Amino acid sequence: MRLSGPPGPTSRRSSSPRARRSIATSSWRGSAPAAWGSSTRPTIRSSTARSRSSCCAPAPTRPTRARLLREAQAMARLQHPNVVAVFDVGAFRGHVWVAMEFVEGQALSSWSAALRRSWREVLDVLCAAGRGLAAAHAAGLVHRDVKPDNIMVGSDGRVRLMDFGLARSGAGELVPAKASASDVPQDLVATHVGAILGTPAYMAPEQFAGLPADARTDQFGWCATCWEALYGQRPFAGDSLVDLALAVGSGALRPPPPTAPRWLRRALERGLSAEPRARFAAMDDLLAELAHGQGRARRWWQGAALTSGLLGLGGLFGAQELQAAETVAACERAGAAVDQVWNDGVRARLASVFAGTGARLGAIAAEHSAEWLDRIAADWKTTRVAVCRAATVDHTHALELAAGQVACLDERRIDLEAVVGVLVEADAEVVQRAPYLASGLVPASTCLREVRSPPPVDMSHGTAMAAHPIALRRRLVRAAALEDSGKFAEGLAAARDVLHEAERFGLPALRAEAQIRIGNLHERLGDAAAAERALEEAVWIATGEGHDELVAEATSTLAFTVSFRAGRHDDALRWARLGQAALHRLGAEDSLRAARLHSVLGTVYRLRGDLDAAREHSERALALREALLGAEHPDVARSLNTLGNVALARGEYEQAVRYHERALAIRGKAYGVDSHDVATSMRNLGDAHLAHGAVDEAFMFHNDALALRERLLGPDHPDVAAALIDLGRTQTARGEATAARDAFTRAAELRERIAAGADARAEAWTLAGEANLAVGDPVRAAAVLHRALELQGEVGPPSERRAATLAALAQALRAQGLIARADAMARAADDEAARAHRRK
Repeated sequence: MRLSGPPGPTSRRSSSPRARRSIATSSWRGSAPAAWGSSTRPTIRSSTARSRSSCCAPAPTRPTRARLLREAQAMARLQHPNVVAVFDVGAFRGHVWVAMEFVEGQALSSWSAALRRSWREVLDVLCAAGRGLAAAHAAGLVHRDVKPDNIMVGSDGRVRLMDFGLARSGAGELVPAKASASDVPQDLVATHVGAILGTPAYMAPEQFAGLPADARTDQFGWCATCWEALYGQRPFAGDSLVDLALAVGSGALRPPPPTAPRWLRRALERGLSAEPRARFAAMDDLLAELAHGQGRARRWWQGAALTSGLLGLGGLFGAQELQAAETVAACERAGAAVDQVWNDGVRARLASVFAGTGARLGAIAAEHSAEWLDRIAADWKTTRVAVCRAATVDHTHALELAAGQVACLDERRIDLEAVVGVLVEADAEVVQRAPYLASGLVPASTCLREVRSPPPVDMSHGTAMAAHPIALRRRLVRAAALEDSGKFAEGLAAARDVLHEAERFGLPALRAEAQIRIGNLHERLGDAAAAERALEEAVWIATGEGHDELVAEATSTLAFTVSFRAGRHDDALRWARLGQAALHRLGAEDSLRAARLHSVLGTVYRLRGDLDAAREHSERALALREALLGAEHPDVARSLNTLGNVALARGEYEQAVRYHERALAIRGKAYGVDSHDVATSMRNLGDAHLAHGAVDEAFMFHNDALALRERLLGPDHPDVAAALIDLGRTQTARGEATAARDAFTRAAELRERIAAGADARAEAWTLAGEANLAVGDPVRAAAVLHRALELQGEVGPPSERRAATLAALAQALRAQGLIARADAMARAADDEAARAHRRK
């Protein structure tokens, strides 16, 4: 044994590729230098060893030395025939030294290149190295850099896993590499910059993401090494580090030649899964699967030998045909991934849950929801197969384009998974919203037109896998599903949890997404100020990070909120312009996000009074949705709804009726006749007919909308109160004053009972007061109008509604002979109306 630092000028290195040393425990990174000494003596490695790409590393700090000593001692305790032996470790003059076995032999890469080897020979060598890796895992060590150059085939025939230079205890911390971008070789066989440790060509997605490595990370590297040794090519293509990371993260495996059996390829594909939990639980499980496959293969060949003379060679596929068939089969398997989310078993569970809630029309809701989920799942499968075939079979798509489409498809599958998760845990309220929730899923086929690069992976923190952005995004989609099912408070709590985690782990894109969801939910809960704060924060986060898709989404919602809720239409237009700029940078002016922004602009311009611009934007939104989703999609009905409202504001009553009739037909087909959206379209048709003076038609639609709301929601729901007010207005127009009074009074009492907002209660009592005047009951009218004024408050901004209440109360007082009070009330009404007009 000899103690030494780096070799001096007179030291002799072996030039033979067969001489290799096996292990390093220092903080440097690079290829191990050739061994010194003979095979009968241990070799010593110090912590100041020189790599080929840099000068001598500085001596490690005291905490680093202590960690290196602990890890080297752990490796010294690991005694396994397929792991290079460590004889002793220690420290000398501030450096850590390791005495290890000298191995005479070849690295796996040289061994594979020396002779043409069968897949069985290759697999035997790799399985031996795998057994050594499994032993290291059992000892609590993670290698982190499994690759061909770290597997030695000794001249004695024994295979050894070596070079634990990146090894860490399984519970150890992530130690950032200190390399710069210029240190990364172009051939990708180097350690990536930043917090990534390992060799990129064999690295798992979690290593690219800067997340902690574990035994499944080593399993990925082993499978990548085995793939290359078996097929003569690496499993993932990529001419740059970014391209490689995209391919690895999306699971875009290169189709291999048919040089090994299918069962072996399937096992390796599982070990190369992008999600660690989809891989084998341990190396031992992977090795057991391979052993089973080898045994099955031997039995098959024994049986085949008995009949080989009869079969001949004429029935064998050519190599090209077989490879093409394998590639097509791989694409089919990729499409079948959606079957794990939606299948017959999940469908049966959904039907059982819906029936068990006791919800009205639960069976019908289950049927309509399942039909939508069938369509979404089938569309996903077809699109996923098409993308795969275009990239790997037909070669009509570049891999970069396919990677972007696969990233989009992954998002769509996560959305589907989240919605299904909400539906199989549904209560009666969710059941009523279920068809709307299922149909709101964006079809996967839109990914073919909304092409974009895969979202960048946030590598700034070494988070646990439970906090991985994909896992958090699933939780955020679930919050959106809760919103769509009407569970606003529960969805808000879920979105806040995701925001907390995203802030904790420094994930800006998810922070922006969470703030958008929080803003949406505040808006649905009627808290416009809180919604605006959350959405503004989302805009600035997304803008700072360059996430233009999120900028477009946040600004659309913010523009709607400040216009519809706060009446600040000019502010809304400024936010919308920021969203348009983001879409322009993306080249996404023809996307669904663009359709959403045009739809919002249609509403903003209508509320602002610019009806020509409102129609232009609403028509653009309709055209985009029809092109991307088809003419019968419920989102098309939303655009028709907007256009109907614009036409009504323009006095184009017949056109408004046509828009709303078409929207009603789409919704009836999509959801069935018993649905909330069908009731909304009935209400809109009633409003259009009422404005046109067709009071009988208006009564029919408003009456049917009320009946449908009561049947779906029960008699005490806020939407029932709104339907009662619509019906009361129609009855007033028909001259049915008593019926109108009863409808308005019931609406007011319902809003009081459920503690609706003060403005909503005041509106209903004002209408009830006016109706009591119409039936000749001024005393009752005055009583309810005083209640309306009480709710409106003595102070606050002037409003036309309060002016109307004051005017009605003046009439009621005058009818009772209280002239002086009536005159004072009338003057107050005029003043309120004038101030409200000036405020506009």
